[in-house]
This record gives sequence, C-alpha cells and structure tokens, in this order.
Amino acid sequence: MILFLSVVVFLLAAAVVVVFAMLGELASRVPAPDDDGRRRIESIDTAKAGHRPSYWPAALAHVADQEYALVLVLSSTCSSCETIAGQVRTMLDRGPANLAVIVACPARERGEHFAAVHGIDRHDALFVDEDGAWVKREFAVDTSPAALLFRNGTLQSALLFWDLPAVLNAVGSLSTADQEVA
Repeated sequence: MILFLSVVVFLLAAAVVVVFAMLGELASRVPAPDDDGRRRIESIDTAKAGHRPSYWPAALAHVADQEYALVLVLSSTCSSCETIAGQVRTMLDRGPANLAVIVACPARERGEHFAAVHGIDRHDALFVDEDGAWVKREFAVDTSPAALLFRNGTLQSALLFWDLPAVLNAVGSLSTADQEVA
C-alpha cells in the first residue's frame, strides 16, 4: 500500500511540474503587458466629419467660435472614462477656452453625479447629454471615450481613445498638419 501511494504522489508531483512548465512556455509566448494598448487611438469611421451642428447646447456654444476646439465625450457607464475624467478635471482647471466635455449618460442625474464625483461639474464647458442623443444625432458618435476635433465649429475628426495624453498628442499633430495645409 505504501508503495502504491508513493507512486501516486510521484505521478502527481510530475504532473504539477509538467503543468508549470507548460504555463511557463505559454507565458514566454504572450507579450509583456505595457501601455501600448492604452495608447492606441482609432478613428471613428461613422462620424460625420465636415459636419457643423444645427445648434450648439449653451455649455458648448464657445466651441463654435474657436479656430480649434477639442470636445471629449465621456460616458458615466465607461470604466476608461472614469480614469480619464480625473485627468480632464486638471485640464479644465487650467481653463483652456478650446476644451469642452460631454458626459453621455442614461439619465441626467447620473451624468451630473459622474461630473460631480470627478470634479468636472464646476466648469461651464460641461454638457450632460442624456442617452448621448445630441452627439449621436449631430455627429453619429455613439462610443466613448471619444475626442472630437473641431475647426471653426465644424467636426474635423473623431477619435476613440483610452489614454488622454496620447489623444492630446494626436490631436495636436492633427491640428498642426491642418494648419500647415491651410
């Protein structure tokens, strides 16, 4: 009986060693986690580039008057938006006139709560868009976080992003390229 139990324990130990060896091999084939995925930016192909809205909500009216403006679309149901909202507060506190935020939410109260929690509710450049209705209707953007780049009130591009510094860098290069062409 002892001999049988010894053989079983030996086989179990060998099986554990094989499993860990297989996990090690698998781990060597999977790339190490880094920020490249977060820094990825994608164009929103469905967006109505070249479109000027039929009307601007009061909180966004200043966007129409800017040569270049950036409107960030965040959602109260998006986990990436939670992280980005804290970074946006810092930008809004500096007071750039060419930045605005849209919080798309299922109910106005939820959007207001999201803005309050992240400290972006005390800025005039905030528009709570119930069900994202305005941004969907005007620009065909129904995803978040999104960055909408405007020139003289006309949508130039719409980008899906997960990292605020990466999108700011991309938007800066887009507007610079546009300025050079003009």
